[in-house]
Amino acid sequence: MTERTDFATYVDARWPDLVGGLEDEGVPGDRARLAVAEALLAARRSWQRRVRDEQVDVTLWAEVRERAGLPARPGDPVPHAVRPRDPRDGPEEWLERAAEVRAARRRRGAGRAVAGLAVVAVLAAAWAWWAAQPEPPAVRAEANRLPVAWYAEGQLHLEDVVVELPDVEVFVADFTDGASRAAVVARLRSGDVVRVDAEGEVEPIDEWPAALDAVPVAPPVRGIGPYDVWVESVPLAGGGWAHLVDSARRAGSEDTLRQSETGRRAVVVCPTEWTCQAPATVPVGGTVRLR
Repeated sequence: MTERTDFATYVDARWPDLVGGLEDEGVPGDRARLAVAEALLAARRSWQRRVRDEQVDVTLWAEVRERAGLPARPGDPVPHAVRPRDPRDGPEEWLERAAEVRAARRRRGAGRAVAGLAVVAVLAAAWAWWAAQPEPPAVRAEANRLPVAWYAEGQLHLEDVVVELPDVEVFVADFTDGASRAAVVARLRSGDVVRVDAEGEVEPIDEWPAALDAVPVAPPVRGIGPYDVWVESVPLAGGGWAHLVDSARRAGSEDTLRQSETGRRAVVVCPTEWTCQAPATVPVGGTVRLR
């Protein structure tokens, strides 16, 4: 690869091992290369954060194996030195193919609304539908300073990206696809329900987690100060709760049921009812929500 980034350096160095490791377990060559390229493409945007916070040789190898249809081997790293580096067998072509496959998959999802029509009607209706669609929500790369997904000022903050998504009524984290990073399922004020994946891609869905319609019942928040007011809580995937608290209001004041527009908000993660981590300050003003 010609670009010299940490990601490109890693891909150049580990491409033969990733592909060779799959081939040694019986995965055909082209299928192995495409599975590796798809996993790398999905990891590119959040690469810096993953290198900092994860053992990427372990987590990436697990994702590659899953895409290739191999059984999971938790904790196994990418095999080392299973193939020599071959300049004629680089990742560039396969990364381009993976991007094409991902784009085609998204187009197929967008076209479900016109499935079942006659061929001529499908073409005409699909073109009219496509031309009428609004631009997809803007997405920018930004590491989340809070330990959970949150929503403020029309923006949905995920682990590695921020998505412009106005009129969200309620949202919940969604780990149902087995991904290591949560997606989010959100109901808009229009009544539509969408799924926002970890990369910020938004698609409408017809089925959603029961948690979207349920109000979580959290345990008491321990250890907050006399001027801290609980706002809301959400359960964590690995157990425990995240609590949003506001230190600008005194308990019993008239506005304790609404979020302060001026105070200091913080998220407190409590792995158990009796153990909580240090508060993480919410980095924006205005109304903030965890669901």
